[in-house]
Amino acid sequence: MDRRNGSRLRLILPAVSGPIPQCPTPSARAVPWRAIAIGAALLPVNAIWLVRMELGAGGSDRGTTSNGPYPSTLSLFANVICFLVTLGALNALVRRVRPRWTLSQAELLIVYIMLTIGTCAASIDFLDVLFPMLAHPMKYASPSNGWQQLFIRHLAPATYVSDVEAVQGWYSGRANPYAWAHLRAWLTPVALWAGLALVLYWVMFCMSALIRVRWTRHEKLSYPIIELPLDLTHPSGAIYRQPAMWFGFGVAGAISLLNGLAVLYPGVPSIPIKARDISPMFTSPPWNAMGGTLIAFYPFAIGLGYLLPMDMLFSSWFFSLFWRVERVASAYYGLQEYSPNYPYVNEQSFGIYMAVALLAVLGLRGPLRETLRQAWRSGKRTPDDPISGRTALIGVLLGYAACVGLFHLIGLPLWMSAAAFVIYFAIALACTRMRAELGPPAHDLHNGGPDYILTACLGTREMSPQTLGALSWFYWFNRAYRTIAMPYQLEGFMIGERRGISMRGIAAALGIASVLGIACACWALYALPYRLGAETNMAGHVPGFGWEAYNRLAGWIQSPRDTDVPAVVAIFVGALSALGLHALRMRFAWWPFHPLGYAISGSFSMSTMWMPMCIAWACKLLALRYGGLAMYRRTAPFFLGLILGDYLVGCLWPIIGWLIGANTYCFYF
Repeated sequence: MDRRNGSRLRLILPAVSGPIPQCPTPSARAVPWRAIAIGAALLPVNAIWLVRMELGAGGSDRGTTSNGPYPSTLSLFANVICFLVTLGALNALVRRVRPRWTLSQAELLIVYIMLTIGTCAASIDFLDVLFPMLAHPMKYASPSNGWQQLFIRHLAPATYVSDVEAVQGWYSGRANPYAWAHLRAWLTPVALWAGLALVLYWVMFCMSALIRVRWTRHEKLSYPIIELPLDLTHPSGAIYRQPAMWFGFGVAGAISLLNGLAVLYPGVPSIPIKARDISPMFTSPPWNAMGGTLIAFYPFAIGLGYLLPMDMLFSSWFFSLFWRVERVASAYYGLQEYSPNYPYVNEQSFGIYMAVALLAVLGLRGPLRETLRQAWRSGKRTPDDPISGRTALIGVLLGYAACVGLFHLIGLPLWMSAAAFVIYFAIALACTRMRAELGPPAHDLHNGGPDYILTACLGTREMSPQTLGALSWFYWFNRAYRTIAMPYQLEGFMIGERRGISMRGIAAALGIASVLGIACACWALYALPYRLGAETNMAGHVPGFGWEAYNRLAGWIQSPRDTDVPAVVAIFVGALSALGLHALRMRFAWWPFHPLGYAISGSFSMSTMWMPMCIAWACKLLALRYGGLAMYRRTAPFFLGLILGDYLVGCLWPIIGWLIGANTYCFYF
């Protein structure tokens, strides 16, 4: 978006990693199969650990329910950082005993890349939304709600689990997931949607391969999210010799330890850092229209924020408050009496994402056309390419056609299916641009997927129940975009670029991690509820995802609506506002408002982290103003320590909870 931003950002990131190799050495061109094997072995462990943390019972199967943490809701996955630190510690021990067995930095990073892709699959807003949707219709259909006649009979039979007994066992628990009757009932719908997930990953992989060189070598975008993994795996171990890092680690770790003890032993005092809603303090109109306003002091969020550039930091918390001002203004002028959705924050945010995607495409237009022309003529992959340009282009087109065709087969008109996947991949491109340029701590965009936008723009009155039923299946991979895979794929390529890892090796790691990661996620999300019970001993949002999807579908059919004109206007307002902010940034170097900060500020995640972003902005402003770049470099390890302390101690608590059979402290939410 801003070509000046990449080089400027590289100057202010912590310099603890030492010199960065830019090109692969000849020995680095080989595929690191040892590291890929280790990553593949850890993928099922990661899947079951993540599902147990985010969805499973906090106290094993003893009647307690999960209370997190939820590491996949963050751009930098806490669970993967825990694996990376653990592998690094084991690597240091192995170095003393068997130096030849020691993993190199490149191998550790390959494992990191694979675990991030596996986490994307098993995350809180991807396949874990799918499984409740597969089981929900047959579990909760009843004569009173009339779902069977209302929409179940219009759903394609292959898209959901139709065996009532198999569904009952998944919800009630204490059943054998490997009984043939259960496996047979789930096999077809799981295979269908897992195949779609793999195609989505493939299309985004090909898109990443096409834009990689432009963004990493020409625009030199900074990719802030990968800085901590690079530092943690650096052979010099410089980050572990930083006293400031250990001080930050101690502060965050002590807070998490104390708060965790307070959960287990209520007499222990705690430090209130978790989100608290202050909106009930404002009871009179129009101030009571501001909506949930959460105040939190998460150490990890302050640490993540400190790595961001100043304009992004300022914009993220400023626009979070701006949305609340808009709500108050809407109530003051009576607009919410006309429609409770005013000021249409979700729709405006969607428009901003579309503007970001448009700017990204326009920035690629000339170079991409020339690259594709040359690649199409030769069709050969160079050692510096994960796949050839021709293969990537054909892969995008065929994968897109497969996605469109699948939804057309289950009942969606062809033109609507084509439009829906244009929206989906545009959002993927926008999220990837945000992560590559500025590395926001989260980007979820709830209620901004193709299913939500198309029904708002077109209305549901003229859509058949079959069309609406097919459209509702977009919900499982569009509920939010916290863990959309494309940003992590491109970050994997950037790690390879920065550390001289073979692009062929990166491509192999991404491909194997995609297949195994999706398979392991499906296994964990299928088998664990059969043992624990999705409805009895798991988190409330497990059946809740199904209620969200099918209550909405029932509402579409029972209460048809016309085009929501204000929503359409809000989309264009958001897009034009983002384009205007971008134009002003290009015109005035001092302009403090960043369109990417505007884009993420309306999300739920940023509503919980706007205060930590404000604190990080104030700390960084003081450091740069009174100590300059030298002061920033000296203080940055402290904020990295905040991230590590919160992540490592925070992710240890659920393991303790499973061992002792109790709910434990959640460091986020």
